[in-house]
Amino acid sequence: MNIAVIGASGSMGSEIARQIVSTRLLENNERLQLVGRTEGTSSKALYGLSTDIQDAYAEICPIIEVILNKEDISGDLIIVAAGTTAPVNLSSQNISRDTLAKQNIPIFEDYASALARHGQGSEIVICVSNPNELAVEIFARHLDRKRVVGIGAYLDSLRFRKEIAKDIGVRRQKVHGFMIGEHGSNMIPLWSHVHVYGFKEDVLYDILNKIRRGYSTINFPEDITQARSDIDKLIFEGKIDEAFKSADRYPPDIRVVLKSNITHFSGSKTVTGTVNATLELIKTITLGHDAFISGQIKLEGEFYGIYGTIGVPFVVGNLGVEKVLEIPLEREEKQLLIQNARNVNQKIAEWLS
Repeated sequence: MNIAVIGASGSMGSEIARQIVSTRLLENNERLQLVGRTEGTSSKALYGLSTDIQDAYAEICPIIEVILNKEDISGDLIIVAAGTTAPVNLSSQNISRDTLAKQNIPIFEDYASALARHGQGSEIVICVSNPNELAVEIFARHLDRKRVVGIGAYLDSLRFRKEIAKDIGVRRQKVHGFMIGEHGSNMIPLWSHVHVYGFKEDVLYDILNKIRRGYSTINFPEDITQARSDIDKLIFEGKIDEAFKSADRYPPDIRVVLKSNITHFSGSKTVTGTVNATLELIKTITLGHDAFISGQIKLEGEFYGIYGTIGVPFVVGNLGVEKVLEIPLEREEKQLLIQNARNVNQKIAEWLS
């Protein structure tokens, strides 16, 4: 399998490329394309990145190509990590989500249309770039929608499981749980589908009620808004350690939003977690395994009648999205998701207009 990383000169794209090689996802005779643009730093940085990777992993290195012409992109798996990212300094933040979206639209459109014209027709696209729903929507408009997946809800779900595992005192791999909806502050926790290996249902029910600390799903958006107001004050003052300690007072689902936000504005960004989630998804696809995950996909009514791009559970394999599974949701979860999908559709319509 050949892999192309669009935006390979950025912090996220370059780390994904390094990890693809270091974890031996590709054989020596397979290709890794580092994709950038002739303008900007890509035309220089990608040649350096290529040499650096080969210096480090010559014994296991696949064939590495630097691609500066979008028509030359040729991969079975395309990783989209290109575009503007949110600033890491909260005190001088001047890029709104709307501005971020509008800056990235031409980049997404450019690469998506090029793949539609010159691609092999069977490639799977994994969108890492943000806004994640926007990236998936644009690529899905140009390509087969079932071959376009966004990493957002997959990453959010990993974080959700980690925070639950922390409170219960087990390792993350023992916890099953999904986040759905819009990636970021508007995600939706599916507490109704949390189960933990080794815990009987009645015992787990009591434990989950305890760690949720009296918070309810239906009030999740308002609780996030209030919690972020308090946390943002600490971030603005540079009190990152206090911000993390303050976040720990909240239940696992709210902590997922707060901690990713604090991490980003700490200056560290969220590169490692995002890259690891991306690599896990790449492994699933490249090894030919099927996995039941949550992620951003373009729906046409398969999940509670929703049309548009949003994070939901589905089965993914080496053909892309193989089946959307309409798992039972509690009334509050369903209510939030449907409203969430409407909001995302409205935002995407405004951005693309």
